[in-house]
Amino acid sequence: MKPSLRDMRFSDIPEVVKHDREILGHSLGEETLTSELEENPFAHYYLLEDEDTKAFLGMISMWIDTPTAQILNVYVLPEYRRQGFGKQLMNFMMQLVKSYEVNEITLEVRPSNLKAISMYQSFGFEPVAIRHGYYENGEDAYLMYKRM
Repeated sequence: MKPSLRDMRFSDIPEVVKHDREILGHSLGEETLTSELEENPFAHYYLLEDEDTKAFLGMISMWIDTPTAQILNVYVLPEYRRQGFGKQLMNFMMQLVKSYEVNEITLEVRPSNLKAISMYQSFGFEPVAIRHGYYENGEDAYLMYKRM
């Protein structure tokens, strides 16, 4: 397997929506994602895929509004986890935000998602606040922050 990152295309939107719903339990939906790609100059959406088979492995999305960035979503499909792909996505994101001279990055994560929290902490993110009832099911979110 040869994982590679590329920009998300309009043709990827149905598959991204499907995987968003499977992994995250919700999606921005096709209309919003189309708008993000067409109209939002701050939006950056990338897919991780197998270079040979073109199989979808994961994705990362963020808004970069220099000097800040916000990670919107980052995930790897369950069957491809524990192979370093999450770290590959995060390393890519860290290099990207450096090229934009970003000073600080935020993200939200479920307190129950201990593996993601551990990975984010390994990249220097720290929980700085709790967003009560943030998720649709009423679960809180940790707001995590990293100063570059």
